Amino acid sequence: MVAPGPTISSCGGGDFDALLPLLDQEFIFGKGRKLSLRQRFPDLLDAKQAENILIAKVEARIASALATKAFSWTTPERSWRAAMIGLVYTRPELRGQGTASALLRATQAKLAQEGCDFAVLWTSRPDFYARQGWSGIDCGMLGSVRTASADTRAPAMPAPSSAIDWIEALRASHAPKRAERTEMTYASLYPPAQRLELLRSDGAYAIVGRSDDHAYLYEILGDESELPALWARMGTRYAALYLNLQRGNPAERFLSTQEGISWQEQRLAMWLPLSAAGRDAPYADWYIPFLDRI
Repeated sequence: MVAPGPTISSCGGGDFDALLPLLDQEFIFGKGRKLSLRQRFPDLLDAKQAENILIAKVEARIASALATKAFSWTTPERSWRAAMIGLVYTRPELRGQGTASALLRATQAKLAQEGCDFAVLWTSRPDFYARQGWSGIDCGMLGSVRTASADTRAPAMPAPSSAIDWIEALRASHAPKRAERTEMTYASLYPPAQRLELLRSDGAYAIVGRSDDHAYLYEILGDESELPALWARMGTRYAALYLNLQRGNPAERFLSTQEGISWQEQRLAMWLPLSAAGRDAPYADWYIPFLDRI
């Protein structure tokens, strides 16, 4: 007798409260990190938005789950309807049984029915998603550097939420391809950072996730002439810097000339067309900053 497949539905009621500890253990506390996922992604993990979390149950128990986040992607040619997928989880004892695959297929069908042009996710397991029809296309670069003169006693910088209108005006001028943001975007905190900081000049800014004396550069944007001064300030504030940049953009071109930075291609982004327009989209030219991801 063939065992019944998983039951797939939106998360709600008691399932939401039961799921959060499982996700925290998998992605946060089990990795020695601090701050729960609900603290890090208050808009995504909100009980009022639980329909954006899909779960697969086996014998009435949560077996697998993932979160989706609808967003608008703007390019000079048009605006796209899209969705991100993240926090993909399966109970350890149930892995390898096809539960996550079934959940992912159901999610893809749901997003297509809702009119999304494409979906995107970031993973270190590309083979699993490739089998589901996803393509690994990434124009990102990862960099890392240690500094010798960081002042770990430097006072905390303001959070980017203190200057949303100013940041958005710069993005409109310098980022023709960008994800639409809300106030909650600037309240999200990607692991393992413990707080967000904003470094700014007259016409440029850097958004950094800080964890003790280490920093993760999520976005640097603005007038190219002001980037060197921003970079110099970062070098005096943090003992180690990890960079996430689009290959070939002004910031990456400038930083590629700086000594001491070790670089490697990201190869983390995977894309799935969901509409006729999505099948012809130029994913190789698109880069979504870490600040916008889940």
